[in-house]
Amino acid sequence: MTEFSRRLRLLAVASSVALGLAVATSPASAQQQPMKLKLVLPTAVTSFMLPYLVPQDQGWYKQHGLEVEETFVAGDSTALRTVIAGNGDLTIIGPLTVFEAVIGGAKVKCIGSWQPIVDYRIVAANSVGASLKDLAGKTFASAGPSDMTTELPKMVLSKHGIDASGLRFIQVGGHPARLQAVEAGKVDATLINTLTAVKGELDGKVRVLEKVTDDFPSFGYVSLTAQDADLANPEKRKAFEIFLEGNIIGARFTQEHPDEAAAVLQKRTPDLDLALIKRVVAELDGMKVWGVNGGNDANVLEFTSHVAHELKMIDREVKVDEVMSNSIQDQALAAVGRM
Repeated sequence: MTEFSRRLRLLAVASSVALGLAVATSPASAQQQPMKLKLVLPTAVTSFMLPYLVPQDQGWYKQHGLEVEETFVAGDSTALRTVIAGNGDLTIIGPLTVFEAVIGGAKVKCIGSWQPIVDYRIVAANSVGASLKDLAGKTFASAGPSDMTTELPKMVLSKHGIDASGLRFIQVGGHPARLQAVEAGKVDATLINTLTAVKGELDGKVRVLEKVTDDFPSFGYVSLTAQDADLANPEKRKAFEIFLEGNIIGARFTQEHPDEAAAVLQKRTPDLDLALIKRVVAELDGMKVWGVNGGNDANVLEFTSHVAHELKMIDREVKVDEVMSNSIQDQALAAVGRM
């Protein structure tokens, strides 16, 4: 057993979470076929995935009878379409995409979140200027149409009374690719997470002009989203419950043991310096962004819907009961307790 595995197990005992990383399964359970869950991820591996990566890295899901199959696509809209088409069971996407889908008649629900609060930052090339006003009419790199990386810059500029109608968006892909596009002068600015923004600042080619939380402190970041039909399926419900339970354990571990969590992320992103990752995880821990109790927050979703409608990003406000189901989270918390 590695030192990291030992610490993860000790954390579980200390917090009465019962991770059970080294708990032997019974002969009966060992003979059972594992449940399978198709997880659709809208971007390459990055910091917000830590509450999932920790239990996945240590084999927690498999030890609890769940195999997680990862599929990576470009952007929130594509991720949700993949789930609605039946090619995935669960995705983790921004609330604006979920709201638009619900308004359009999609039967989907948010069931939890690894990171309910946004940590995005607007960064711009040093040549652009040091003020948000300098972004009027500029070109942004984004992950795709209706994605948060497209909509949030508009919302931030509008909040500051800056005309956002002239912004142009070019689909570039994941966070590192968008940063590279700014550094290479292909676009003027972009919206990226804390990890990528800190890296860009250290490179010396971009500057952070605004943190989204400065303007929208309760703005939602990502939600685990599934189809209503799958929530009504007993086998898939059980898979969702195990999955979210593992997420909660992973979120708590990331909050309490940032350096060990950073090491897990570094395994998936070997090109990133471990010292950089540790700095970023510590900063995110300080912001308390993780879904340590499942992450489904009615106040966050309500606020996000209200602001998005107020700024004309969605056609109407979406009510919480239209978009959120707490039943999976309630079952997971029954198993691990509330923090």
